[in-house]
Amino acid sequence: LHKSSENLSEDTLKALVEYGVDILKTEERLYVSTLQCELDSAVSLMEQLNSRTGSKSNTIAYHAYQSFKRGEVAPEVAHEIGVRLARELWGNFPVVVSTHTNTGTIHNHFAFPATGFDMKRYNPCKATYQQIRDVSDRLCREYGLSGVGPNKNNRTKSYAEWNAERQGL
Repeated sequence: LHKSSENLSEDTLKALVEYGVDILKTEERLYVSTLQCELDSAVSLMEQLNSRTGSKSNTIAYHAYQSFKRGEVAPEVAHEIGVRLARELWGNFPVVVSTHTNTGTIHNHFAFPATGFDMKRYNPCKATYQQIRDVSDRLCREYGLSGVGPNKNNRTKSYAEWNAERQGL
């Protein structure tokens, strides 16, 4: 499981959600789910939640993704795991969950705002990253899948590393 947080503008937030739910990547949006929001208004809701806090932070949303070992999982199972992961980790946030099937390596994307319904900001620290890994690994084990395993160096991939890996570089 990899995480990336960005100082997203409203335009890049919209682009992030649109990338996640792309019909070619999600089998005509068969593998797209939303939690506590509707897809057509998700970006607007995320922007509204952030504007209500008065936070000085430029971060308005987060993007996380969960990859599965090549050939190990069917798309519907990967999506089910992704939805369960999102419910457990970000139950107080609107979340867009999308499962991409177009690369040979099935993976989930998660987009959620920096501010939850309780007006508390998400805290992207080592403890929350470890929690993401732990929950993902537990869910994968429940389905008989391999997980990420222990994070020996307590380091996450940068966007550049993730993108290079995605492109096979």
